[in-house]
Amino acid sequence: MVLPSLATVADLAATLGRTFTTEQELQAQALLDQASSIVRAYVRLDITRATTTDTFTMRWSTRQHLGAPFDSHRHGQVTLPQRPVEEVTAVKVNGTATHDWWLEQNELYLRTVPWLGPPGAHQAPQVEVTYTHGWDPVPGDIRAIVLQAANRVIVNPSGIRSETVGGISTTYLIPAAGEYLGVLLSRTEQKVLDRYRRTASTVRLRSI
Repeated sequence: MVLPSLATVADLAATLGRTFTTEQELQAQALLDQASSIVRAYVRLDITRATTTDTFTMRWSTRQHLGAPFDSHRHGQVTLPQRPVEEVTAVKVNGTATHDWWLEQNELYLRTVPWLGPPGAHQAPQVEVTYTHGWDPVPGDIRAIVLQAANRVIVNPSGIRSETVGGISTTYLIPAAGEYLGVLLSRTEQKVLDRYRRTASTVRLRSI
C-alpha cells in the first residue's frame, strides 16, 4: 500500500513563501515523499488514517478488566501495531468470527478462543483483526517536521555545513555530523517524534 505524504506541496510552497514551477513541484513532492517515509520509519507507524486487516499470533494474558462482560479466566491478547486505534470492525479467531472481545487502547483481549484440532492442536490461535487507525488530520508537529526536512534540501541542496564568504561564517543545519545523505532528521526532530514512536514488538503475519 502506497501511503500519502504527510505534508503537501502547497504546504511547502506556503512555508517558503513562493510559487513552484511544474518541475519544482515534482522535486518538492519527491522530497516530501522521502521525508514522510523517513518519519514513518522512525516512529514505526503509518500515521495517516487507514483501515487495515492483519493476522496476529495470539498470546495468553491474565489481565483483569473491571466492568468488562468477561469472567476472570485466562484470555487471549494481541497488540495492534498501528496507533491510535480508532475502531475495530471485525475479529476472527482461526477463521471464525467472534464478538467476544474488548479493546484497551491498542490491546485487543479475547475470552472465547477456539483451539485448532490435530495436527495443529499445539499451535497458538491466529487472530485476524480489521481496524481503523492513525490520525486525520496529521498532527501539526509531524507535518512541520516533514516540511522542515524537505525544506533543508531545497535551500541547501549541496549539504554544505558551513562556509565563509567575505569574513562571514555561516553554519547550515544538517542533521548528521557525517556525510550528507539527503533528507534526514535532526536530533531535535527525533526527540519531538519520540512521543509517537512505537517501541513494543508485535507478531504480525500478513496484511490484506
